[in-house]
Amino acid sequence: MKNNTPKAFYEEKTARMEGLSHRLKKRLRWITFLRLISFLLIFPAVFVVLPKMLVPGLVLAFVFLIAFLLLIKVHLKKDREYRHIQELLLICRHEMESLEYRFGQYDPGEEYVDNSHSFSYDMDLFGEGSVFQFLNRTGTQKGKDYFAGLLHNETLDPVLIKRRQEAVKELSLMHDLVQDFQASGRMSQEKEEDQRMLQKWLEEPNYYASRKVYPYLAFALPAFTFLSIVAAILDSTFIALPIILYFTQFILVGNRMKHTNRQHQVLSKRLDSLRKYYSLLSVVETGKYKSAELSELYAVLISDEHSASRSIQSLAKIVSAFDNRLNILAAIFLQGLLLWDIQCMLRLERWKIGQGSRLNDWINAISRFDALASLSTFTFNHPDFVFPTPDPENYLKAEEMGHILISPEERVCNDFEILSRGSFILVTGANMAGKSTFLRTVATNLILAMAGAPVCAKSMRFKPCSLYSSMRTSDSLNKHESYFYAELKRLKELLDRLHRGEELFIILDEILKGTNSTDKQKGSRAALEQIIDLRGTGIIATHDLELANIEKQYPDRVRNLCFEIDIDKARISFDYKLREGITTRMNALLLMKQMGIIRDQEEEREK
Repeated sequence: MKNNTPKAFYEEKTARMEGLSHRLKKRLRWITFLRLISFLLIFPAVFVVLPKMLVPGLVLAFVFLIAFLLLIKVHLKKDREYRHIQELLLICRHEMESLEYRFGQYDPGEEYVDNSHSFSYDMDLFGEGSVFQFLNRTGTQKGKDYFAGLLHNETLDPVLIKRRQEAVKELSLMHDLVQDFQASGRMSQEKEEDQRMLQKWLEEPNYYASRKVYPYLAFALPAFTFLSIVAAILDSTFIALPIILYFTQFILVGNRMKHTNRQHQVLSKRLDSLRKYYSLLSVVETGKYKSAELSELYAVLISDEHSASRSIQSLAKIVSAFDNRLNILAAIFLQGLLLWDIQCMLRLERWKIGQGSRLNDWINAISRFDALASLSTFTFNHPDFVFPTPDPENYLKAEEMGHILISPEERVCNDFEILSRGSFILVTGANMAGKSTFLRTVATNLILAMAGAPVCAKSMRFKPCSLYSSMRTSDSLNKHESYFYAELKRLKELLDRLHRGEELFIILDEILKGTNSTDKQKGSRAALEQIIDLRGTGIIATHDLELANIEKQYPDRVRNLCFEIDIDKARISFDYKLREGITTRMNALLLMKQMGIIRDQEEEREK
């Protein structure tokens, strides 16, 4: 890394971008001034010089007009550069906030919250303050969906995980390119329906390109019309001919107006998305990649015949030209003199025939890069995190493992291991001692590992396998389900999957919370025995110390760990360190006294 820390990188880049932004702003003011001057000078050239000196007047008017048009083009280019820098500045400021664990500025992915999913709801993967919000830097809708899928659905293939890790590592060393990609993604708007509508357009049958007469008409009619205008100027007896040809073109255009309007509306509304895709592809295509994942992605975009960015740019230019029909004055000339709608439709259909089949592949490539860029930013921001090693022998072996959503100043890390299938860890501890956080720590790091991301640990080996959790079961008024019934459904689903022979990593926070203590104790033990007998592997946190005695029944399969608390008179403190054995201290009564919910009897007597 060029700078010693991520914070230093963002501070240095912010200072550099602010200086560049200031210089560009001054340049834009000058270009605006010169553009105004060149425009104003056209009038004296036409109205003062031209009447007196024809040739000098025409030359001056032409020069000032060309200067005005060139300055417009330069202004648009510089304005885009300025807006790109503003986006880079905003990205750097947001990243500095995220380094301080303030990440509310990012999309939380609320639409992906699914309380029926096998683990994502329990692990706070999506929603405000979620893992997704902490990691997400995507700038495209499909990239966002793809990234959510990386977290939502486990990748169990070690080869694919390693490929993704290599791509993420490589991109984390190309952070300027990644930020250019992210800034480009933020500059243009995109709607959720854009890709669906583009796909619908691709599937539409070609009308003009499939009929041989239209390419000939598109060339011949405008050519004859202009020749007839010249003939009419030279000889007034031909005056009717250009009028006939003019209205003939209007009739031909009007004959398919309904179809043309529909096609134009679909594409015109997608113009911002096309420009966005062009910008994103242009950035991706500038990279030189070594990892297999990124090299494969790059090969999709570049071939001997074309690059994806140029192809998308040509489509965007056709659509932009097509938009000229919306100007009534322009349309009067374009439709009657150039058969404009048919010209544009022919160009669009030819583009579709030649390159349309690749459009989805290009968009998918952007989406993959977008998701990998998010993971690479996470990697860049946390150089102390490590890439875990897929290991078919060890389910999980981690050193100093912590939760990514807890800041380093507050994070407590623990060593942990489950080495073989059928092993189960029982974690006991008092309220607020850290049991649930630890379960989420284990699960979150496994999810990151299978996504190809680094994990919050000093070292980690893991076996890719499906996760299943039950930590946050809720009742449902709509389905007329009680909390207890919802728990039973969740438990039954788990046992059914184990009966089918699925290899699961199971994470449970209590069992049967929704029933009385006697039922809970008997039912929890019976359920856990079934899970162990079916070779389930994982962790369960419980307050039930009797349940921890199951270790005696399965000494080779079950291991007890605990979180302890320190009690100094009526004061409780937590160290959140994982220990061997069963907890010896509970704290519900003391916590209630600390919070003033109940009063100590001795204090009451003294009063």
